Amino acid sequence: MKYSFGVPSIAIWSIHILTGLYFLWLGYQLTKIPSLKPHGLLLLVLGALMMAYHAHLWYFHKKKEKRINA
Repeated sequence: MKYSFGVPSIAIWSIHILTGLYFLWLGYQLTKIPSLKPHGLLLLVLGALMMAYHAHLWYFHKKKEKRINA
């Protein structure tokens, strides 16, 4: 599977997973600042969702690809 301009799906999903990890880290750092704690919690949740969703897409795409090629 490829996206626009021939970018492979693994590159897109990897970037989204890394961005999710960054949001998790940034959210954790922001929870240490009392005035930014609500924003930090929001980033923690969004980062976890983003990372989990794209890891899920990647996993099931690989599983489907194996089934087709087998």
